[in-house]
Amino acid sequence: MSADTKTQAQVLARWRGMGALLAVAFYSLFFAAHRQLQETPAHVRDAVIFEARSQSVFLALTEPRERDKRGIGAEHPAFVLLHQPPVQMLMKGWLALGLDLNSARKHGVAMLTGAAGALSVVMVYHALLWSGIGRMRALMLAAVHGAGTGTLMMAALPEVWIFAGMSVAALAAVTARGALAPWWLHLAAAAYAVSCFIGSVIAVVLFGLVRCAQDTALNRRFTPGPLLVTLAALTLAFGLANTQRAVFPLSPPLPEDLLSWRVRDAGWPAGENLPGRVTREIFLTNLVAPPMPVTRSDPGRTRSARRIVVLDDADWSRMDWQKGVGGGWLLLLALACAGLCWRARLDPYALGILAALVWTVAALAWHGSPGRLLLHACLWTPLVVIAAGLGLERALEHWPRLRWPVALLLAAFLAAQVTRNWAFLQQVAQEARL
Repeated sequence: MSADTKTQAQVLARWRGMGALLAVAFYSLFFAAHRQLQETPAHVRDAVIFEARSQSVFLALTEPRERDKRGIGAEHPAFVLLHQPPVQMLMKGWLALGLDLNSARKHGVAMLTGAAGALSVVMVYHALLWSGIGRMRALMLAAVHGAGTGTLMMAALPEVWIFAGMSVAALAAVTARGALAPWWLHLAAAAYAVSCFIGSVIAVVLFGLVRCAQDTALNRRFTPGPLLVTLAALTLAFGLANTQRAVFPLSPPLPEDLLSWRVRDAGWPAGENLPGRVTREIFLTNLVAPPMPVTRSDPGRTRSARRIVVLDDADWSRMDWQKGVGGGWLLLLALACAGLCWRARLDPYALGILAALVWTVAALAWHGSPGRLLLHACLWTPLVVIAAGLGLERALEHWPRLRWPVALLLAAFLAAQVTRNWAFLQQVAQEARL
């Protein structure tokens, strides 16, 4: 065993319990967030909060398998098959403890979404740790991911995107572990990612190429094993998708060809503000809450006074709390970008993370209208945080005098982020109850 491997093993053994502590802390945070939103109409109507399909997901997970599951689209090919049985077991547990059926259904779904959010935080932490990031920086960056707007909101709502984001984080963590992870772990992570969201097939292929490059560099010869594992994972995912249609007969049918896979059809009109908006949605809004939400009348309802919670357009000419907190994150990103460019020249893993982010930018309009992007932010938030960690570590190796200033800035940003995003969550809950 090499000296680097021994050092890494000692680090992981020393911090073995930190993942469990992160999981418990953020699971508690996400369950508390669920308690803030459980009295809103999000469980009985779709599109109440940021156009989330919360009622459709809630019913698909809590009702028997004979009921209609078409509320969850075919872009999530095996989501119901993998997640409906655990929710049913959790519901039975809550019923045994004396809760009524409605509360048991809400708590069962909340436990699963909270666990998915907590696991995504742990996966980001391990991805950073296995990539050689400093322990405290890995811990704080994982906390930044968990306290981010997208993760905090989606872990509190019955939605599919927190699971899709967790699967991407798990895929990144397993890839960072490299050859030390057994082949079946790579297979399971890739198959789960595609089963939760078909769009993750690009990330699966990219990380498969990263694994191939890692093994080729390690063995000094071309190793096709990771590519075969990727192919097997895709086959397994589509097998699970067909199994769901057999077990849950009222699931949405799979498209007849690959070009039919899509999330939404809404396009983004080109304009001078589009590049800035795309950058803001990928690197800032998903981590620091945007301006406070507002309630508007649902344009799809003409007779009732139903109202929905939406995000108002940001006025970037006026300084406010969100822009002040976001400024700290942008400073960290600026330093990280310099380090990431250096690191991506030599590290296949950093190059894979960068390629996945480029794909995110290219496919952003595929997710539909800008009002829905906070729902989908779970997909790219782990990649943004991991990329920031990789870049910061390389930059601090070049400028070691910045270690303490960066640590203090990161800690201050984390404290301000938690305060800001929790206030945003409470405002969303208040607006949804109106």
